[in-house]
Amino acid sequence: MRLFVAVRLKGHVPSGQGVLNATVGAAAKALDAVQPWAEEQTAAEYRWAPVGGRVAVLYRSNEPDPTAERTGWLGNKTRAWAWSGIVGSDLLESMRRSDCTTIGAKSVWGGIGSYALIGGTPDTISAFTNQHRSEALYWTTTADAVLVSNSAATLSLVRGRGRPHYSRLGIAAFLMHGLPFADVIPFEGIEVVPAGARLTSSPASDLKIIRDQPVQGESSVDEAADDIAEGLVEYARILTSGSSEVAAAITGGKDSRLVVSALRAAGIDFSSYTNGLPESGEIQVGLRVCEALGIPHRANTPPVRRGAAGGSVIVGRPEEQAWRTLRSTGGLGSAFTTLADPFTPHASIAGKANLGGQGGEIVRGGFARTLPSTDPTPDQADTVLRRTWFNNRDLLTPLAAEAVEHSVRGFFEAILIDPVAAMFDVYVTNRTGRWLATMRHGESVVSTHTTLLINNQMVRQMRCLPSTALLGERVAHAVMSRLAPQVVDLPFFRDRWAFEAQGPTSYKPESWEQRAPYTAHDQPRATFNWRSAYTKDLSAFFRSFILDTPSNLLFDVVDRSAVESMLNGTRYRPATAWALFSTQYMLSDAWLGARPENVQDIEIEVPA
Repeated sequence: MRLFVAVRLKGHVPSGQGVLNATVGAAAKALDAVQPWAEEQTAAEYRWAPVGGRVAVLYRSNEPDPTAERTGWLGNKTRAWAWSGIVGSDLLESMRRSDCTTIGAKSVWGGIGSYALIGGTPDTISAFTNQHRSEALYWTTTADAVLVSNSAATLSLVRGRGRPHYSRLGIAAFLMHGLPFADVIPFEGIEVVPAGARLTSSPASDLKIIRDQPVQGESSVDEAADDIAEGLVEYARILTSGSSEVAAAITGGKDSRLVVSALRAAGIDFSSYTNGLPESGEIQVGLRVCEALGIPHRANTPPVRRGAAGGSVIVGRPEEQAWRTLRSTGGLGSAFTTLADPFTPHASIAGKANLGGQGGEIVRGGFARTLPSTDPTPDQADTVLRRTWFNNRDLLTPLAAEAVEHSVRGFFEAILIDPVAAMFDVYVTNRTGRWLATMRHGESVVSTHTTLLINNQMVRQMRCLPSTALLGERVAHAVMSRLAPQVVDLPFFRDRWAFEAQGPTSYKPESWEQRAPYTAHDQPRATFNWRSAYTKDLSAFFRSFILDTPSNLLFDVVDRSAVESMLNGTRYRPATAWALFSTQYMLSDAWLGARPENVQDIEIEVPA
């Protein structure tokens, strides 16, 4: 993980090091508190503050042996660059030649990779996000300074003089969906830098934000597929460069299949694996794909032990899981997603590159893939987005729900103009750019990002396509056909390609039946996930932790009786229960403390 903060004094503040040093000192203390790894694991640390300047940049990392594209730091007496993620060689060379006032924004917005950048000169800072915002940046202001960081918690601690201040609207937005999706966040006064944006604080203006505006062209699906397939092969080689071993997760879906197809097309030697119980449909489909590609496959089975009642159980430790997740994500994640112990030493990219299918929905059209394949209407898009985003509206107070809806009204207004483009953009910027960005930040504590399908260059190519090309997952299908035609027609687990989900089309109608999804729903173990289970012990733990906590901000935005009813089994929503639990854990500030001890074990029975 790399953590960095840039500070610039506002124009009205007299020159001099006193105020700047005080703000930088507060930022350093905040980084100390938020840093999730052990101090002895710090691999690099820099403090850039030119004498007589109005700017400072703090940087620290626990990543050993980074490649040049992942170093995360460039600095001399006149300029500094800090970045998260991975940049391509062209952008890296531009940063070496330029400072933040001279670099071309389009070279950042169109570059290959997945990254966020902050650049500094003695009197200016500029921060850049890429098209999908999977590497997030946040900003805030104090009376004397503008601060930008890739850690919202760090900025909150600076503003709160060592204590985080939480936002009712941000908490309500998180709970409305159960995952981060809105630009309002749980930290009061902390803003998210938009996707594809440049934030600048300079002598000309204390704060200015401009955004990239890709123009839709006339490219066909076939033309786009050629470029995207070629780009994925190139990016696969960049991501795995310098690694002695490469592995890729394979499930029953389309995204991981695209990843292994690109690796195979790139000529990279790799193995694949699937996590789950032996009966899992994901494992059965993944194995078939690997056999077709001629690559080795293994199944990783979760540990199962004998429970008190004699059956097989998986043991969960929700409090430990919440501490790991919130400590790693800087207070922004949901413990429904399991993250590694942040004190685990960071794996060297020189050892093993491990790729997954995260972000693949982008090349499949984002939320546009859920629309009818021909002539979708604004009303249809509006219905899908409301059903997706506002799935927990019944648990919020009316005022909180209304405030959250108001905060995202711009997306619904965009649907009225072009429902397809709007549904693609909102997925890219606020699904990938909020939820996935949060979890990727947490994952980076122990391992380096190797996420093939979140490539800035590819996303910008997709944003330039005509809206009709984004429908029906046709681009993804065409890309896979170019990368590995031998697997494009193998059945998936649970669903089909969207363009033929309702019945045969002009694409190989004679073999439509043979592409029927693999299903194993008559085998309870095939789809088992302990986090989604509703059991007596787990529900009792959630009820106690969520409802018995002394009144706090949570109950300013949720309806206690509605939450209690849901936790008792009425329309029980596993991800929502975990989100409520994670919120209470966040509000306790326990995630900023030491690892919890003597946590409760919860036994979850595995189906026979």
